[in-house]
Formats: sequence, structure tokens, C-alpha cells
Amino acid sequence: MAGKVDLTEGSITRHVLRMLGPFSVAVLALMSSGIIDTIYLGNLKDEARPDLGVWALAAVGLAFPLTFLGNSANIGLGAGTVSAVSRALGQDDPEKARRHAASAIIFALTIMTILISILMMGISSLLKVFEAEPEVTHMAKQYLMISLPALIIVSISMMCNNILRAGGEAILPSAIMILGAILNIILDPFLIFGWGPFPRMEIQGAALATLAGNSIAAIFGLYMVGIHRKAISFVGMTLGTFRRAVKIIGSVGVPAMFTNIIVPIGTAVAVYFVSTKLSTKDLAAFTLASRAEMLSVGLLYALSACIGAITGQNGGAGLTTRVRATFITCYKISFFWSTFMAVILAIFASSIAGWFTDDPELIAKALPYFYIVPVTVFAYGFVFVSAAGLNALGRPKYGLVYTIIRSLILYTSFIYIGVTTAGLLGAFIGVAAANVISGFIAIGWTMFKVPMTAKKS
Repeated sequence: MAGKVDLTEGSITRHVLRMLGPFSVAVLALMSSGIIDTIYLGNLKDEARPDLGVWALAAVGLAFPLTFLGNSANIGLGAGTVSAVSRALGQDDPEKARRHAASAIIFALTIMTILISILMMGISSLLKVFEAEPEVTHMAKQYLMISLPALIIVSISMMCNNILRAGGEAILPSAIMILGAILNIILDPFLIFGWGPFPRMEIQGAALATLAGNSIAAIFGLYMVGIHRKAISFVGMTLGTFRRAVKIIGSVGVPAMFTNIIVPIGTAVAVYFVSTKLSTKDLAAFTLASRAEMLSVGLLYALSACIGAITGQNGGAGLTTRVRATFITCYKISFFWSTFMAVILAIFASSIAGWFTDDPELIAKALPYFYIVPVTVFAYGFVFVSAAGLNALGRPKYGLVYTIIRSLILYTSFIYIGVTTAGLLGAFIGVAAANVISGFIAIGWTMFKVPMTAKKS
């Protein structure tokens, strides 16, 4: 398999940092596209609709759990791909790795097509649950009618990215993500505001820009894995070989998919509490805070993208000491980065909130987030770093349990208590409490209870 990097030798810290640099840039680019989308939408102006910017932010907040669900499914399927391919490479079987990689693309396309079709049929009913203003609900539906089908295309670029990551590469998989994000950012103002020959499409324009960027990234990704790296092989694939590959990929990918889907389900419940018990401006402020959170969690998502290839290859080779060292290194990075970002966000809280809106009431509602939640993000990082590392070992059940505890039990419960007792401020305190408790559960159980060996790919 061309381009494979042997992660079973050399410094663990060096391997993590070598991969983390390009992945951080890629995740930053990807998250920047979402942040910039939201900034543009929050600053929409129309004399006939004075609340247009607030409506747009609230609409993105309503749509987010559904798009997050689709993205989370892609991430989970990608975890299965990294796990199967990296373990095969760790066992020195590149042909098996190529077969697994090819099967992963077909499998992901099939699962995502089914999932998105179901969501598309239920959009109207799902949005009614949030009981938002009619204008907000209508805008959310317009956004979802484009952004949900786009997630099927995202599955292609996502699997190509993970196939390359499983071989220990960093530059090429990052390039796939960066390309899609840059195209999205470039197209945003043309399609949202109607620059040049383009019509003013507002929230639909943001979704269309994302679709266009992801489509080009998918084509580029297929070229990279199919022609440039020759990391996939459909030659000799039969229904029997495909089933065997899917069984291996799915043994991690399906539980990981459900693990990741739990997070947007918890987010949907939180949005429901804010939408039904508080005002439209509270919902807009909650959306603003969620987007600002991307600034602090970006590198941690990149870290979770690094750890799987390293634990997978070393676990596949039976090097359990190196697997444990990888977890420890990633936990340290999570703590120091999050602490640094918490300070930055607290210092520049007003300025950052001002990027998204010039509404002083909206800014005032969002500001407490910057002083409460970021100091706890390191613990949330422990949760998804642990899950990603264990997924690659073929042990997805642990990540599933950690995520259920964090997102379904603690997050939803604490936000409900917070919203009903202290409004939006209480919701922010609830998020912080869920992060801290779940994070220490994840790191404690992973370090002292979970086997560091990998299951056979």
C-alpha cells in the first residue's frame, strides 16, 4: 500500500505531532467554513425582515442536530474503516487492507443513502417538535433540503480520508478536507448575499456552498486513494468477499456510528429544551455559543483523528505498551490545548460574539458561555479521544458507553435542570458539568480497566 507509514516504531509523541499538524489545519479549515457560514447568516440584513439575522442563527440551531447526526454517522463509519485498514496493515497484509478500503466506500454510501432518505422524509415532522417560530422552521427546512443530501457525498470524501489516515498519512487526507472547506468559504458570500451573477439565496446559499465544496473534495479523494496511492482494490471483489469485509468494518463502524449519533441526539434534546422553554433569541445565542465552541474543540477533533491509526497499527502488532503511551500523550495534549484556548476565549469573548451578530441582547445572552464551558472542554476531549483510540483497537463498546453517559445521561439531564432553574446560563453550566464528569469517567476506565490489545482485523 503506497504511502504507508510504520507507526509501530519510533517516538509516539513524534508520530502524534507529525499527524496532528496537518490534521489541525484541515479541521480548522473545515470548522472555519461552518463558523463563517454562521457569521454571514447572523449578519443578514433586510428592512422588511428586521429579525432576519436572529432567525437565520436560530434556523441553523434547529437544523444542526440533523446535519450533525449525518456527519456523526459518517465519522462512525470512518472509525470502522480506520480500524479495519490499520489493523490489516499492522498485521502486514496490504492486500487485505485494500479490499477493506474498497468495501468501506461502498458500505458507507449504502448506509448513508438509507439514513439520509429516512431523514428527508421526516424533516417537517422533526422540525415541528422544536415548536419554533414559523419563519425559523421554514428557513431550517430550506437549509436541510440541500445540506442533508450533501452528506451522502461527504461519505465518499470521509472514507477516502480515513483510508489514507489508516496508513499513517497526514498531508493527503488533510488536503481532501482543506479543499472542500476552502471552496465552501469562497462560495459562501456569492451564494448567501448574491454577489456577482448569483442570486441572493441566504440560508440555502450556505447549504449549496457546502454541497459544492464537498463534491469537489469527494472527486479529489477518490483520485488520491484509487489512482495516486492505489489504496483501494475492487479487483476480484465478490459478494462473499464484500460481506466478509463489511462484517469486519461494521463490527467497529456500526457501533461507532451509533456512538457518534448519540451526540447529535443529545444536542437535539438540548435544542428542544432551549427552543420550547426559552425565547428565539436564547436559541440564537445557544447556536452562537455552539459555533464558538468549534474554536476550542478543533484541535481535539484532529487529535481523535490521529490516535486511531497509531493505536490500530500498534495494537494490531501486539505492542500494548505503545498503545497505552499513545493514550497518555493524547490526554496531555488535550489538557494543555484546552486550557490555552479557555484563556483566549475568555479574553476575547465580546469580540468573538460580535463576529456573529451586532445585536447587543444576543451578545449578552451568549457571553456567559465563554467563561463557563471552555475551561471544561479538555474533559470532553478525553471522551472522544478515548473512543477513537479504542475504536481502532476493535473495541467500540467502550466509546459507546462513554458517549451515552456524557450525551444522553449527563448532558441532557443537566441542561434540562439548568434551563428550568436558570435559563440559558443554567444550560451553559449544565454543559460544563457534563463535560467534567464524563471526561474523568472516560480517562479512568480507559487507563485502568480496558485491555490495550487489538482484536484481529
